[in-house]
Amino acid sequence: MARLAILGSRGIPAKYGAFEVAAERIGRGLLEKGWDVTVFCPHYQAYRDESYEGLTLRYVWHPPGGAGSLCYDGLSLLLASVARFDAILMFGYGAGPLFAIPRLFGVPIVVNTDGLEWKRSKWSWPVKVYFKLAERVTARIANRLISDAHGISRYYKERYGVDSEYIAYGTELPDMPKFDVRQLGVEPGQYYVVVMRLEPENSILEIVRGFLASRSSRALILVGPSTPFFDNMVRPLLDGQNRVRYVGPIYERERVFALRQNAFAYVHGHTVGGTNPSLLEAMASESFVIAKDVEFNREVVGELGRYFDCAEDLTRVLHDVELLDPGTIEAAGRAGRAVIEKAFQWQHVIDSYERVVARAIADR
Repeated sequence: MARLAILGSRGIPAKYGAFEVAAERIGRGLLEKGWDVTVFCPHYQAYRDESYEGLTLRYVWHPPGGAGSLCYDGLSLLLASVARFDAILMFGYGAGPLFAIPRLFGVPIVVNTDGLEWKRSKWSWPVKVYFKLAERVTARIANRLISDAHGISRYYKERYGVDSEYIAYGTELPDMPKFDVRQLGVEPGQYYVVVMRLEPENSILEIVRGFLASRSSRALILVGPSTPFFDNMVRPLLDGQNRVRYVGPIYERERVFALRQNAFAYVHGHTVGGTNPSLLEAMASESFVIAKDVEFNREVVGELGRYFDCAEDLTRVLHDVELLDPGTIEAAGRAGRAVIEKAFQWQHVIDSYERVVARAIADR
């Protein structure tokens, strides 16, 4: 029985983002295939049992702040290496220079590269320089790389001359919504919805400006935890108007899926993170997608949605979409769900991760 350590997430049960959901779903899938899986979790998380649904949990000190995250990852790497796991599966390359630790102990490390972290506008230039260095080191040190977008795989090949295995992110296919969105003060089909981290690289400012400049009679619902950028740059635009509503973060997945399923359209502004889980979940919910025109989004949506480049472009796209026949909107939503059902299901993702990790173990 191979022993695998999963690192780089903020712990399970998943309550935060993509890495946490992936750690839980992939870990459980490999457990069912006979692997012995340990997920490393920060010491502060509320769930404190020694295991979760058969997965062993190892709690590691996580100081606050960005440096604290690097400390957490470094300690996790050291503990996993000393414990002589057969392999380490790492989500993210932020601790790239520390990937030398498992290599020194002869433990193969497989890294999910995530997106192009150094491109995120929220980071200061010294942090961007560090992430660029971490990316370069990761490309040289990791035994195997995994990317969830073809564009990211091509980037590593063209930039560093290394292969990064494309493995899509997974998502679930929701049933008919049981939550009534009217409880949030919106009518089905009478709103657009955005679900994201409200960061500048996710185009939240362009989305709000573009919508407010439109003549749409529908509302725009913003879902996600607040950020300093949102508070300083976007919130002032919401004062004195009732067309854009910020409802804060919603962690109940049934409510989020219901919001997507009942929306007129889903607006997706992500630009640097590879394939985004929120986009997959929107398509699984049969939402019509209006997305920022970047390679990662076109890979998934194809010709089934509409694209915008800037706020002014979004204003135009909103006008055009509202003129579409309702049957066209519904057909695109159904076709989007079919794409998810064919190419983005967790079982295929789990099988692919098993193949890559097993190959890393065999080649050590």
